[in-house]
Amino acid sequence: MKEYNLNENAGNLPAEVGVWGKVKNFLFQEIDLNKPIVLELTPKEEKVLTEVHDFLFQEVKFPELHDFLFQEITIFGRNK
Repeated sequence: MKEYNLNENAGNLPAEVGVWGKVKNFLFQEIDLNKPIVLELTPKEEKVLTEVHDFLFQEVKFPELHDFLFQEITIFGRNK
């Protein structure tokens, strides 16, 4: 097995972290999934978030569309 001395190649590494390095470090950081995410909202932000949530998760019913899509089709006088 060949051993490598990392210190002798340290002179070839960049001295400071560039923009791409910062972006890459941010995108590929390890995330602790057991740690909860905490948001502190003002009452107005909380009201808007609640309204958006209620709008997105409302029960949508289109009885006319359902009846049209699931109607009985007659082709050449036969029901299929």
